[in-house]
Amino acid sequence: MGEENKKEVKKSKKKLIITIVVIVVIVLVLAGGLVYYHVTQTAKLIAEVNKISQVELIDANGNMLEEPIDMEIKTKGSYAIVEETLKNYINEVFTETQDLAEIFNEEKVMELTSFDTIKEDGPDFVNTKEEIANLRKAANDYVEKMDDFSSEEYIFSKIEDKDIGNYYKELYKNLATDEMTNESMKNSMEELETAKEEVESVLDELESIYNFLSENKDKWEIQGDQIVFTTESAYEEYESLMNSLEIL
Repeated sequence: MGEENKKEVKKSKKKLIITIVVIVVIVLVLAGGLVYYHVTQTAKLIAEVNKISQVELIDANGNMLEEPIDMEIKTKGSYAIVEETLKNYINEVFTETQDLAEIFNEEKVMELTSFDTIKEDGPDFVNTKEEIANLRKAANDYVEKMDDFSSEEYIFSKIEDKDIGNYYKELYKNLATDEMTNESMKNSMEELETAKEEVESVLDELESIYNFLSENKDKWEIQGDQIVFTTESAYEEYESLMNSLEIL
């Protein structure tokens, strides 16, 4: 082999080595960038989940907050789909909670105890008793619905039809059922059960009042803007029932 050919071979080898080095550097840079992307996106996603887990649905005065969930999507790509699905699910639960607050608001309960109700629906109180029964059924139906909402089957169904890889679907499932989220959901369900018991207690007391009035309709009458009882014992019983009524 001539000197000129040897030089050409050396140049070719040198170019090949340089090319390989460049390719390796590019791969490392791309891999590093990909790792950085996944790490930062996962961190942002976890931060949003933590914020959701700690969110307060009720203010210091006991009123439902209008928009407690920050629906702005902070992540990108498939992570954004996971974040959006999680937030949509939590927001759905919150919306249902608002519906319950609307059903069992103090004004509606106060209407059931008003003089106008007694005057217009007495002495048998068919409509009032039906309204109490409807409220009781609504409370039971709502708790059952929220119990379904908190099941893993329902939570997982939210991600199944999304056009993302299995890795991201599993990430959603893990985040949606992690210890912090489960604890938050458990606390919410316990609070819901307590609220339901309080509502049922009020409904029981209302039912007792109207059952008493309908069963003793010969012992009272409406005179002007007040109820007048014909016996002292009936009056005392009615007052006792009214005093035991604790409005929500």
